[in-house]
Formats: sequence, C-alpha cells, structure tokens
Amino acid sequence: MNSRMLTRHTITRVLPAALLTLGLCFALAACGESRPKPKAPPPPPPTPAATAAPAPKMESVDINTYLQAQKADKRVQFPQEKAPGDDLVAKSVIDLASALAKGDAKAFGGLLTGEAKDVLEQLQSGGQWDDSTSKIEAVRVVEVAAPGARPATFTVTLAVQEPGNAYVLRFGGTLSGEKYLFNGQPVGRATHPRANQFDDGRFD
Repeated sequence: MNSRMLTRHTITRVLPAALLTLGLCFALAACGESRPKPKAPPPPPPTPAATAAPAPKMESVDINTYLQAQKADKRVQFPQEKAPGDDLVAKSVIDLASALAKGDAKAFGGLLTGEAKDVLEQLQSGGQWDDSTSKIEAVRVVEVAAPGARPATFTVTLAVQEPGNAYVLRFGGTLSGEKYLFNGQPVGRATHPRANQFDDGRFD
C-alpha cells in the first residue's frame, strides 16, 4: 500500500478497534492510488429529449423473514426502513453483517473479493481480527444503496458497536455469478456512542 495513502487514511483518524484498520485496509486495497489524468474537454450539450417516466419503486423485502432464514447472529440489527428491494442483496448484506458480528473469519472471507481476502488473512495472522471482533456488541445496517433488481454493484454501510463507541465500515458488493462479493470502500470518520445514531446517514 502506498505510504502516503496509509498516512492520510489512518493517522488522521483516531478510533479504537483494529477492526477500523480492517475497513481501511480493505478500502486501500480496493482503491489504490492513481496519478491524476488530464481533464478531457467538456462534452457538447445533450440534445433535448422527452423526459422518461421514472421507474416504479421496488417494494422492500421483509427483513425479519430473511434474518430468520439466514440464521443471522442476534447482534445483527437491520431496520426494515433500510431494507433493499432485491432478495439476494438482502441475503448478502445479512450474511456479511452476521459473519462480522460472529468474528467468523472463514465465513467473512468467503464473501470477499480476492484483494480484500488477502487483507483479511494478514489481519488474522497478526491477531487483529480476533482482537477487534471480540469487542463487537452489535452490527447495524445503516445504509444500503442498491438500485433495482439484481444490481451489478451496490454499497452497504455497517455501524459497528463496541463498548461505549460505534463507527462505520462501508463495503461495495459486486455480483459474481449467483452471489455478491465485497470489498472495502471509503467512508466518513464520525463516531457515536450508539450505532443507531448513524441511521440518519451522516458519516462525516
């Protein structure tokens, strides 16, 4: 990982829990750092066209049904108002949150992309995974951005509750065959005493 990125993403953010490092490392592995490209000239103005009718909004799935069906850990909190409209997205998010809450590295790793899985293995070998997940009191789904049915990609933000402190981790899911694989995504630096205080969607 680029040392400048490591400094920018870790030294300026003071949070307990090595699990934050997990999220940051996932994001660093996924994003990398590229040199800025020259700006292209602006495109010509679009030709006026008739406004298309908005697509009908999908109904949200019944989260309680899926929490039971996926045998989610009791520490997983998934408010119905955050539920997506796609069943596979819902199942994948529940599985991700549940594996994190349990500290089940094998199950969690099975939901990750190759790069993110490499980071997880490093954290396991250093003892950071066990140290951080042992402190988890709850994992709360505070945002799911998943447009339409079977979206090719979507993002989910999880609020991780530790004793007296909560912070957020964000993951991007990419459809791979019949399941979603996740990697880390950058997210804000806010902390709160309780995970449900992130329900307003403010993470900075």
